[in-house]
Amino acid sequence: MADFFRTAINDDTFIRGPARLMWAGTTIAFPTQISDIINLSTYDAQTGWNDLGATKTGITVTHNNTEEEFDVDQILGIIDVRPVTYEQAVTTALAEASLARMQVAWQAGPITGTTEQQMGVGEPTVYVKRRLAVLHQKADGKIRAHVFRLVTKSAQESSLAFNKTGEQQQIPVRFRALADTSVADVDTRTQVIFNQV
Repeated sequence: MADFFRTAINDDTFIRGPARLMWAGTTIAFPTQISDIINLSTYDAQTGWNDLGATKTGITVTHNNTEEEFDVDQILGIIDVRPVTYEQAVTTALAEASLARMQVAWQAGPITGTTEQQMGVGEPTVYVKRRLAVLHQKADGKIRAHVFRLVTKSAQESSLAFNKTGEQQQIPVRFRALADTSVADVDTRTQVIFNQV
């Protein structure tokens, strides 16, 4: 009998589970495939790419836009709608409260020292731009990667609680994606999704 609902339930369309968050400097070439980010045999980060470690609350990739409506006096309804701005972001909480993780989330200064480390946390006047990748391994072992050309940290309150009981410390962080104006193709200037099939 024919399927009235036309459902195609498979590992490529029904996705759930944790992801891996990685970053690279903007001097690292934008990847053309997933293996430019991680070694597909060992899953080690490729040169220039860095893990942000374990997360809490999942990793959320958001896409949103605003729009303007057009109308004329002679017609009661809206005659056209056009996008005005687009926003893409990645939000999570870093579960490893190391200085290296705080350095990225809080845009802190360099980490110095060996037996006793120091890291300054101040008020930088500009955001650091970096590349960001969210990688998820599906149930069939294939990988989907959301790769952003340019991101900066975004306004996000982040606090560390020192408690006798309860959750471990976690560092909330939000990255805002920016359009890379050196890319002419409007469909690929912010994010590219790579999906192994």
